[in-house]
Amino acid sequence: MSTTGHSEACLSLPTNLTVRAIVAVREDMLKFIDKHDAGTIELAADVQVDISFLQVVEAARVYAGTAGKSIALSQPASGALLETLRRSGFLEDMSAEDTKFWLHQGDIQ
Repeated sequence: MSTTGHSEACLSLPTNLTVRAIVAVREDMLKFIDKHDAGTIELAADVQVDISFLQVVEAARVYAGTAGKSIALSQPASGALLETLRRSGFLEDMSAEDTKFWLHQGDIQ
């Protein structure tokens, strides 16, 4: 985990975002949310993702929202992340808020 010193906080996550590493990722995300009112999550282009990461991110979004905070992805989902969203059914019947978070788009047409 690393955070940048820019005006907006950014959490850079490791390339392994699978069940084997998810406990550490979860802890990093919770600490990041606790420390910042708003921030972005940055993923590497060659990230390895499974559904455990999607679940942690969804829980982090809820946690941040209940604390009056917000998180966002620095880039729209692509590559392995987009494929994992598709395979797990996350892309079906997305709310406008989910579409904006994951895909940086308005409503799915």
